Amino acid sequence: MKKFVLILLVSSILIISMGIILNIDVTTRKGINFQVQTIRTPLYLKLLNFFDRHYNYKNLVKRLINNSDNEKERVMKLFEWTNYNIKRVPEDFPVIDDHVWHIIIRGYGTSDQSSDVFTTLCNYAGIDAFFTKVYTQDHSRRILLSFVRINGRWSVFDPYHGVYFKDNKGDLADIETLKLNRGWTIEGQKEKSEVVDYSSYFQNLPDIKDIGLKRANIQSPLKRLVYEIKKLLK
Repeated sequence: MKKFVLILLVSSILIISMGIILNIDVTTRKGINFQVQTIRTPLYLKLLNFFDRHYNYKNLVKRLINNSDNEKERVMKLFEWTNYNIKRVPEDFPVIDDHVWHIIIRGYGTSDQSSDVFTTLCNYAGIDAFFTKVYTQDHSRRILLSFVRINGRWSVFDPYHGVYFKDNKGDLADIETLKLNRGWTIEGQKEKSEVVDYSSYFQNLPDIKDIGLKRANIQSPLKRLVYEIKKLLK
């Protein structure tokens, strides 16, 4: 009887403690037209929204890649879907910066948001990907490019303009081919109204070794937990 009462007491304390913890106010940020707002929300709601987005990513990627075990095929399906479904920000529409899933729902975004969607979906397909700024030699101009590791080689994509690159053999061009200018061509649905001189950026393409934890690969619970722990320890 005493053991039962003790178990009941401990269980009650744990339940009450969890209730208190889950109702603690935490913050999230949202940018509207480049003005960042801090929004307070209970922890339980932030967790529910996080897992809701996580399972939506998984479901979307599963539907898009359709059980394909070919890395290049998976990436191209995700690239084409992103290019078709994430349009440019319509005139007079607000530029909103919050979660990647919300970009997908809205169906429009800036250049970094297009790359954000594409690289996040690649990571959910089990393929390392991230995006970053790349500058010209004199740092006078910059562009957002996505980098995806396909069969051990890093290839370059520009989902905002619907562009990717092929080498002389017709394969996806890797960073080394582009940096050393070994021969490459532009492929995809490039915006005719905007001509980008990609060659002026290619000398500054990054040398990629370990991409670490970036926004595109911390949308899943385990990696997000590791990211938050590392952030707390800094």
